[in-house]
Amino acid sequence: MTVYAVRIAIYVLLPLMVAAAINRLEGSVRTRSQRLEINLIYLLGLGVAGSGIGGAFGHFLLSDAVAEAVGWEAGSPFQLEMGVTNLALGILGLVAAGRRDGFREATVVAVTVVGVGATIVHLIDIAQTGNLAPGNTLQNVANLAKPILLIVLLRASRRDEAGARLAKDGGAVLTARHGPAVAWLAAVVSTGFGVGYAVDRLVLVTVIGVFVGLAGVWAMLRGASRGSLASEPV
Repeated sequence: MTVYAVRIAIYVLLPLMVAAAINRLEGSVRTRSQRLEINLIYLLGLGVAGSGIGGAFGHFLLSDAVAEAVGWEAGSPFQLEMGVTNLALGILGLVAAGRRDGFREATVVAVTVVGVGATIVHLIDIAQTGNLAPGNTLQNVANLAKPILLIVLLRASRRDEAGARLAKDGGAVLTARHGPAVAWLAAVVSTGFGVGYAVDRLVLVTVIGVFVGLAGVWAMLRGASRGSLASEPV
């Protein structure tokens, strides 16, 4: 259960917490549309990309442990299929975090279909076999929470009255500033989770990865702020 609780924490809650902190502390974020943009960047970059790429490595390299956590038979070829599926979602999330066009809608559709579909499969398995393994039950929280959050945020962003003016009031700047930062955060947090899982120090190594990732985000955003100030005409 700890594994899936940590996954929910770092791939659902952490992106929202980081976005909330940036929206509150970063002076360049002033409008509602910009706050929505920050939430989308970090949920796509960490919640989708980080989770997808991390999940792919889990299915590829730790397949027996993953199967045990789900309560399914080890050695099944479904591990490779799920690994490729997770990798595809991870790449989509990483690209979508740096784009503000229809690619985001396409990514959210993919995340929703996979998340809802996987949840239905798990619920059928529970009904038929009574399998209440954490990977068959608790994982469904993340499977459903991310699509719901993404749909709500993306819909609000598209409908926001300031949405049409986002490019003028800093949307492109936000994407350029935070795209590399969220890519770094996703890579470090997912690595920490994977290494911690492999060495049986899940919480400790994941927490270290979170702090290292957040430190890197802070340094990158601080450096970007200094660069933008230095480029302003005197």
